[in-house]
Amino acid sequence: MDKCSHCGMKKVKVNLQIKGELLHLCNDCYNKMMSDELNVNLEQVIESFTLVDGRGISRTFYVERRVYPIGFYFEAVENIEFGYKFAVHGELEGSQQEMISRLIEKTRKGIAEQYIETDVFSGGQAYQNMKNDQIVGVIEYNEASDDEPLVIIDGKPYTWEEVGKMVTAFEGFQIKLKMYDITDDVE
Repeated sequence: MDKCSHCGMKKVKVNLQIKGELLHLCNDCYNKMMSDELNVNLEQVIESFTLVDGRGISRTFYVERRVYPIGFYFEAVENIEFGYKFAVHGELEGSQQEMISRLIEKTRKGIAEQYIETDVFSGGQAYQNMKNDQIVGVIEYNEASDDEPLVIIDGKPYTWEEVGKMVTAFEGFQIKLKMYDITDDVE
C-alpha cells in the first residue's frame, strides 16, 4: 500500500499496529494522531528550504517532522535520490521553530565542507581522494548489494568499493571509524 490508509492522499511513511489494526499513515496523519494522543501542539513549520553548498551549488531540502512520545524528530532530506540528509531532535515541550533553526544550521554546516575531490594522474586518468584525510557521510541501504552499504558523501552515493579505493592511498596509516546517530553533531 503506497497511500495513507487514513487520508488516502499522501505517501505512507509510518506503519503501526494499534489494537490489532494495521495502519499505514503519511507523516501528517501520524503526527496528528500522536499530537492528539500526547496533547502536543503542532506548530506551523516550513516544508522546505534551499542552501548553497561549499562548491556554490544550490541544494533544496524537504523537512519531515515526526512526533514521538520521547520528543520531536526533524529531518532535512535533499530533493535528490541519495542526497544529503540531516536530523535533530528535541523535547515535546520545546520550541519547534528552534528545532527547525537548529536543523537549518546543522545542514548549512554539513554542506559547507567537501570531503571528496577529483584529481588527475599525470597520464590523464581521473581519480577521487579524501580531502584533509577524512570523510563524513551517511550509510544507506544499497539495493544493488545486500552485503555492501552505500556511503553518501558530499551529497553523492559511493559504494563501499569506491570508498575502499580512496582509503588505499593511506596504506600504513592508522584508522578510527566511529559511528554517530544522525541527530548527533559530527565534529
